[in-house]
Amino acid sequence: MIYEFNGIKPVVHESAFVHPQAVVTGEVIIGRDVYIGPGAALRGDWGRIVI
Repeated sequence: MIYEFNGIKPVVHESAFVHPQAVVTGEVIIGRDVYIGPGAALRGDWGRIVI
């Protein structure tokens, strides 16, 4: 699931895959060919995360 936080929505490259059971919130940038697996929690609510 992709969630906006404080008006900031994660950016996911078109070639990346985020599993439906993963959670990505806020200022997160997911780059080319990245795989985010089930159960992952990426919280960009206290700063930017770039993968």
